[in-house]
Amino acid sequence: MDAKDIVASYFDALAKGEMERTLSFFALEAKWDQPGRNKFAGIKSNLGEIIKMFEGIMSDTLGHMTVAPTGKMMENAGLVAVPVWFSAQKEGKTMNLGGLDLFEIKEDKIIHVWTFSADQPVDDEFWGE
Repeated sequence: MDAKDIVASYFDALAKGEMERTLSFFALEAKWDQPGRNKFAGIKSNLGEIIKMFEGIMSDTLGHMTVAPTGKMMENAGLVAVPVWFSAQKEGKTMNLGGLDLFEIKEDKIIHVWTFSADQPVDDEFWGE
């Protein structure tokens, strides 16, 4: 698979709620850079920390969190940029935001993800400290 195929397969598994398949696209030493000033922000330094973040997000939203591509994936030398739309609900609050996810692929695995929010203060307020 090429880098775009790997990212497309990741989003497909994520949309179907297939977490084991979703996580299979990551290298064990993968990193995840989550921006902002909220309880999920910061760099996750391995797959275990990424799993913990995913579990925290799903617990916080009672499973009401989706991320879906909204446009064409763009690739350059193992990097894949994807415009995305985030939707989440919790405690009577709703968040709908655009953003961008940037994936680094090496040896057919995701080794680094950077996420960008179109409105980080809204993102931070929704997730809280």
